Amino acid sequence: MLRAENLTKRFGSVVAVSNVSFSVRAGAITGFLGPDGAGKTTTLRLFLGLVHPTSGFALIDGKPLDQWPVPARKVGAVLDGHCAHPSRRAIDSVRWAARLAGAGADPEELLDRVGLAEMAGQRTGSFSLGMLQRLALAIALAGDPEIVILDEPLNGLDPEGIAWIKNVLRRFRDQGRTVFIASHLLAELEDLVDDLVVIAQSRVVGSGSAAAFIDRFQPQTVSVLSDQPQALGAAVTRAGGQVLDTNGQRVLISGLTSTRLGEIARAAGIALFGVTEERTLRTPFTPAIADGLTGEAC
Repeated sequence: MLRAENLTKRFGSVVAVSNVSFSVRAGAITGFLGPDGAGKTTTLRLFLGLVHPTSGFALIDGKPLDQWPVPARKVGAVLDGHCAHPSRRAIDSVRWAARLAGAGADPEELLDRVGLAEMAGQRTGSFSLGMLQRLALAIALAGDPEIVILDEPLNGLDPEGIAWIKNVLRRFRDQGRTVFIASHLLAELEDLVDDLVVIAQSRVVGSGSAAAFIDRFQPQTVSVLSDQPQALGAAVTRAGGQVLDTNGQRVLISGLTSTRLGEIARAAGIALFGVTEERTLRTPFTPAIADGLTGEAC
């Protein structure tokens, strides 16, 4: 299990992580969700011992990673797809990783597991982003780790590559491994993760069941009919809502409840002829979700 206890990291006057506490359940896939710059990568680097906390603790099964005799057998991580020297063959990069991990892993078998068996003898400088992501995962698995940590592993992948890596992570879970995966897009994680930890502006603002989070924080979309669609749209925008679409007299609005929308229209002297509420998932993580979370929100 991964556990952060009052974890803080400052770089000079910049607070990258502020008094963060959460735990990652063993044997589950946990998403680490937040916008770019929220502190996700720094938190992962603190768990991996690549940077040291200003205060607090980042613990893996009760102690820092460097206190485990063979860290690579405890945790395998992918923080960047550019994990190998471009002039080195893929098989050699994996072979060196296995040696450093002190494991008897078969490099050819590892490359086969990530779909790169036919590219084993190729130099990685010619690899695409998706191939480099696969190679990085093979290197992370060289120690046959109990825990896998991934930072934005779906970035730059085509739909086939995304489906492939999700299936790989599900198999890890089925094998009893723990997976901790960072992303800035809820849509990337919603069909994959069991739990979520949500971070915004360097602070954890919620954690718990992914299903409960999605159910609670789906934003509301309101479809409304009015003979003054432009005036209604302007009033909605002034009130902090968003006009998603206007088609004739129909206006699609997000960020406001139907009750609040009625109040806005009444104050502006605009008649509404019909209001329909929908529940839609906001795909990118936005501050509007974070603002609705406090403490153990899920």
